[in-house]
Amino acid sequence: MVQQRFELYRPIHKAIRHMMFATANTLGIADFRDDTVAQDALGNLEQTINMLKVHAGHEETYAHPELEKRAPGFIAAFEQDHQHDDEVYAELRRLSQDALNANSDQKAALGIEIYRMYNAFVGEYLGHLVREETELQQAFWDNFTDEELGAIEGAIMAAVSPDVMAQFLPLVCGSMNPDELSFMLGGMKMMAPPAMFAGVVQMAEQATPPQNWAKVKANIA
Repeated sequence: MVQQRFELYRPIHKAIRHMMFATANTLGIADFRDDTVAQDALGNLEQTINMLKVHAGHEETYAHPELEKRAPGFIAAFEQDHQHDDEVYAELRRLSQDALNANSDQKAALGIEIYRMYNAFVGEYLGHLVREETELQQAFWDNFTDEELGAIEGAIMAAVSPDVMAQFLPLVCGSMNPDELSFMLGGMKMMAPPAMFAGVVQMAEQATPPQNWAKVKANIA
C-alpha cells in the first residue's frame, strides 16, 4: 500500500468547490427583479468572496512564507493569482452595488452580468485550485515533513475566527466522503471538549447526506 502524505489542499479545496458551485446555482436561479431575492443572492455572493479572501489570507500568512524560505520564488505565481482574484472581487462587488440600486429591468440585466462574470471567474479559479493541489502540494512534500505540514495547518486552524469556522465547517463536512469525515471527526473527538464535539457532530449530521452519515456515525461511535 502506498503511504499517503499529509495533504494541505485537497480537504479545504473540496469545501471551496462546494461553496462556489452552490453560489453559482444561487445566482443562476435568482429573479433579480425581486428585491428580496436579489439581496439574498448578492449576500450569498459576498459571503463567498469573503470566505475566499480569508482562505487566500491564511495561505499567504502561514503557508507561503514557509515555502518561500526553502524554495525561493516558487509561490510568486500563486500570489499573482490571488492579486487577480482581488480585482475580480472588486468588480463583482461594484456590479452588486449597482444591482442593489437599480430599477427592476436594470437589476435583471445586471444579474445576468454578475452571473456571467462569476462563472468565468469560477472557471479560472478551478485551474488555480488544481495547480495548488499538484504543483504547490508537491513543492511542500519535497521540502517539508508531514509533521511540519501538520504544524502549518494547525497554525491556520488556530487563526480561524469562530464566526468563520461556523460558516465554513458545514461546507467542509458537506463536501467530504465518509472516510474523510470519519477521520476528521475522530481526531476532533480525541481533542475537543465533549460539549463542543457534540455541537460539531450535530452540525456535521445536518450537512451530510443520510447515506454517508450512517457510515460516519458507525465509524465514530
